[in-house]
Formats: sequence, C-alpha cells, structure tokens
Amino acid sequence: MNRRHLFIFPLLLFIVLTSPGCEMISGLLNPFAGSWKSGLYVFTFNDDKTFNLVIGSALSFKTDGSYEYDKEKLHLTFLNSGKTTFRYEFNEDKTELSLTPETEFKWFKTTLKFEKN
Repeated sequence: MNRRHLFIFPLLLFIVLTSPGCEMISGLLNPFAGSWKSGLYVFTFNDDKTFNLVIGSALSFKTDGSYEYDKEKLHLTFLNSGKTTFRYEFNEDKTELSLTPETEFKWFKTTLKFEKN
C-alpha cells in the first residue's frame, strides 16, 4: 500500500462513521438505533440515547425520554413517569427485537416482538 492509500483510507473511514445519513453504521454501533414497530407500538431510538414511544395511530399517545443498555437489559427513563427496565433480545440479523418488562410498565406486561422499520 502506498502513502496516498494510507492517508485516504482513514479519511474515508472518518467520513463514513460521522455521516448522519449512514444508518447501517449507526446500527452496528448502537443496535437499538432506528424505528421499531409491534402492532400499535412504535419505539424510535435515536443515536443520542433519546427515544420516543407512540401508541396508536389515529388517536395516539406519545411519550419520550432517554435510554441506556448493557449486555442484557434496556433501561428507559421517561420524562414524566419514571424508569422501566426490559430484558431484550435481537434476532441474528438485528431486524427483530423482543422486549420483556422486568419492572412495572403500564402499557404492556408481556414480551413483545418489534420489527425494524
């Protein structure tokens, strides 16, 4: 590899990783990033660790907050109603997300499967 390649490769890598429109890279770094739907529930997880939840379509309820995750659990902090913890699991290609509430969650009590939009 010559010197020009040694300079161009890191520059291209930087551009790809910092590009706001690069959703594929974002998903590799943060598997939750993006919009997830299960029936009337739509979670949208942003790269800045904020989320919003919309329940319903014509007459909908909307709420938002922030999130954190580790290897096993997703922790949601709602702006007006406290914290909730979920166990989570992705399928192999990260297109399905299963959420199981571990703490009291008023909108669903059992495991829901979400598909990435």
